[in-house]
Amino acid sequence: MSAIPATQPLLPPQLTLAMAAASIAAYAAYEGKPVSAPSDYRLVARWSGWDGDPLGGSEELFGLLFRSTATAGTYLFAFRGTDSDLDIYEDLDFSTTAFVPSARTVTPVPQVSAGFYGIYNGRGGAMRASMRAQLFALLEHFAPTQVYVTGHSLGGALSQLFSLDLALSRPGLPSRNINFCSPMVGDASWEQVYAAHIAAADSTRCYNYWDYAPSLPPSTFGYASVGQAFRTAYDVNGAWFPHLLARHSIANMQIVLQHALWQTPQAWSGTFADQTDPQRLMRSQIPPTTPHPAWADMALTARAAEQALGFPEGAAASPAAATP
Repeated sequence: MSAIPATQPLLPPQLTLAMAAASIAAYAAYEGKPVSAPSDYRLVARWSGWDGDPLGGSEELFGLLFRSTATAGTYLFAFRGTDSDLDIYEDLDFSTTAFVPSARTVTPVPQVSAGFYGIYNGRGGAMRASMRAQLFALLEHFAPTQVYVTGHSLGGALSQLFSLDLALSRPGLPSRNINFCSPMVGDASWEQVYAAHIAAADSTRCYNYWDYAPSLPPSTFGYASVGQAFRTAYDVNGAWFPHLLARHSIANMQIVLQHALWQTPQAWSGTFADQTDPQRLMRSQIPPTTPHPAWADMALTARAAEQALGFPEGAAASPAAATP
């Protein structure tokens, strides 16, 4: 692995790191911990979403709004995701539903994950307004002139729904999305509409080559990634089996980006403490130039082999077990 992908975009270090910090802050708020705003930003609002489940679901905190203290009219929307439990994706509804913008119609009608869209557009219990309604109410209240949108994991998926809604419903409002470790959100119709209304330079998905989540859902669902891709590559040093949370962690991604983004080219080789388990050592490498592996498809194949051989679920080795 001696060269970064030829199509790797150049990211603005300060903005990208502010977005990573905002994504981490969204987790802290959800967990009831002190919130540290990104440098040159101040927390001004929060919003919730409906997290449905077979028992009914609940209203939960899903994001934070930060106002720039350096540039008037600039606001950063940060969506909270899933940093500590990837099992959520096993139960999430990846069947598709129509994405309907807040203020207009679009052709073709984008088909997106019913699970993601349910969080973005759904309302239950005593919830007064959907996440979408809260977000557009914040736009009305603060009247931004520049919007940045971010999120990690599930939050990255929600951030992309909001970004397309912004592009379609508020086409005159400048916005940019930089998200982290996001699964795919919708099928080819979603990809087509997203590309038609959001310039590639205004939507970037940062991901780890070894992370499982960006390959979700499996290819049988026909989903597609959107925006330009910025690839990193880090894993537990000398790992003999996949440490999925370490590969997916936004805190680990943040450390890699803190080193990589100031380099030319924007890549970093080095070691650091695993933020999910400080007793482990992580190694960041120059990203491979080969296509991103279909980890989700390989996991399905491995699971089918386990069942055919009579192993308990998860007992056999994962196809993503080793790192070169």
